[in-house]
Order: sequence, then C-alpha cells, then structure tokens
Amino acid sequence: MKKKQINFFHELNDEFMKLYQQGRYVEAIHKAKSSIRIAEEAVSPGHPYLRIFRNNLKCAVIKYSETAQNYQDGSEMEGRVNVNTKQSYGRLPVICILLAGFLLGFAVFNHSLKTNSSSYPQAVLHVGAIFSPESGMNYHSHSYELKEKSILEAPLILQNPELPRGCEVTSLAMLLQYAGVTVDKMTLAAEIKKDPAPYKIKNGKIYFGNPYYGFVGNMYMLDEPGYGVYHGPVRKLMDKYLPGKTIDLTGYDFQDVLLFISEEIPVWVVVNTVFSELSPAEFQTWHTQQGPVKVTYKQHAVLLTGYDERFVYFNDPLNGIKNKKADRDSFQAAWVQMGKQAVTYLPY
Repeated sequence: MKKKQINFFHELNDEFMKLYQQGRYVEAIHKAKSSIRIAEEAVSPGHPYLRIFRNNLKCAVIKYSETAQNYQDGSEMEGRVNVNTKQSYGRLPVICILLAGFLLGFAVFNHSLKTNSSSYPQAVLHVGAIFSPESGMNYHSHSYELKEKSILEAPLILQNPELPRGCEVTSLAMLLQYAGVTVDKMTLAAEIKKDPAPYKIKNGKIYFGNPYYGFVGNMYMLDEPGYGVYHGPVRKLMDKYLPGKTIDLTGYDFQDVLLFISEEIPVWVVVNTVFSELSPAEFQTWHTQQGPVKVTYKQHAVLLTGYDERFVYFNDPLNGIKNKKADRDSFQAAWVQMGKQAVTYLPY
C-alpha cells in the first residue's frame, strides 16, 4: 500500500472513532459501511483494514442496539445518544490496535480484555499504553507474513565503563539514535525514573525497589546494590524524545515483535545474559512497595536488530558485538521468561 492510501484509511478510521466516542452511532454505522465499500475496492479480502472497518460496523451496531433500548417508544435514534444513557468509555472492554501509519503498510494487532462485553471498535493506537504480562489480555496474531530475513544496521553503544548496570538505557540510546534522535546513554541514565527504595533483608525476606516502577539501585557502581529497570519507565522516557510515536509491545507474541524488524524498525527487549531460558533457581522474590516481584541478576536488555529462519540478531551493549547472533527459539524462550518485554516506535 502507498503511504497516501494508508493515510486515507487512517483518516476514515479516525472519523469513525470520533462519531463512536460521541455516541453518534447511526452516523458511525454509515461511516463504517462506506469505509468497507471503499476498502473492498482497494485491498485484498483478508487485508487488516477490512477487518478493522468490519469490526467497527459490528461494534457500532451493538452499541446502537444497546442504547436504543433506553427509548421507551422504540423510535429511531437521531444519531446522538443522550449523555445520561449508556456512554461510558473508561476501561475499554476491547482494545484493538491498528498500526495504520507505517510507511510500507503494517499489520493489525488485536487483543481483548477478559470481560463479558466486546462492543468497542478497533482503534488507532493510543500512544503510551502499557501492557503488563500480568494484565490478563489475550493476544491474537497478525495477518501479515514476515520477510524471510531482516538484519538492520543500528548504532552500537557500549554500556561500560560508565554504566555497568546500564544495559537498558544504553540499548534505548541505540534505538533512539537509529530513529534519528541525538541523545546519549548518560543523559538517559540521568533521566530514567528511579525507585529509591533501599536494599534490606528482614526476617529472611529481601526488600528492594520495583523495576516495573523505576530503575532499582545504583546504575554506576557495582559495589553498591543495584539491578535495572523494565519496560514501563523505558517507554515513558522514550516518549519524551519521540512523542506520539512510541509503542509498548510487552505481552505480544514474538512474531509480532519481529514484524517491526521486518519493517526495518529495531526493538528494545529484555532477556538475560545467556539468551536462553533460565532455571527457576536463578530467580528470587523481592518485596516492594507495589508488591512482590520475581527477579534474576542475569536480567539483560539488548536492541533486537534482525532475524532469519534459525537465529535472531541484536546489538549487545555489554560485550560490544554488533548484530550478535543467538538461536531464535532459545532467545525467544528467554524473552518470554522475562515477561515478553518489548518497546519500539512507529515511523509515521
């Protein structure tokens, strides 16, 4: 698909979403129907945009039926729902992410919350959404096929000697520089959110910071307690430099992550230093202000830069190897074990 056509479909979806969110379901139904007709003439039957528009139609019809029941005379709605009727848009029962702005055309990722309701339309990505592995979401695979092989040329930056625990911000610096942002690892190290909780052991339990909340411990010195940081604070910091373009892929299938590589966009990921699944004995539980968290001191962040049938490739900030190679299945197992954490950006 050409960029002009992608932008047009993106605008059609935006127009539908505005009508839907304003409670103008009759107009939203008409918009969805016209979008379907346009897409049917322009794309193949299984194209993601057709799936988006058809799902939009279904959701608008369901919502119209629900709200129409509030009218005792059963008459036709004029297109706008009274503000006192069913019009709650808090937590979305179904969140469907369309990566619609890719220059070469990209994939649709669908995922849904485990709730009884499913009457929310597929929407353009809300930047800043963070999906934790514990969120209870069901992830469904994309409809596009990967290229057989893709290996990118991203900047390689070493974390040492300045940041012996700074693999996360160093890998982020590589990703941002690849995206054209001029920023260095030391700036990111200073700006990343920190969890100041001190390390202590009490009654046989370890109390320390929460990497989901902020960087834990000392990033600069190994002779003081320290650990690292996870996807949430990294995505938040990245959004400072790429506002409106960041995406947290945490919780997605590995195939979905590789789609970004296929479209020539590297991905920040958390794995471990051996790039294969660890024994449970390698993990320990910390008690944090937000609750217990399982961690391993073998945790490691890298910039994923490529793949082929057997291997994945990545820039490793620890040993300074560009496009380092690891067994694809083993690397994936390590990534899954660390919570499927992944962060990247959209190019539009």
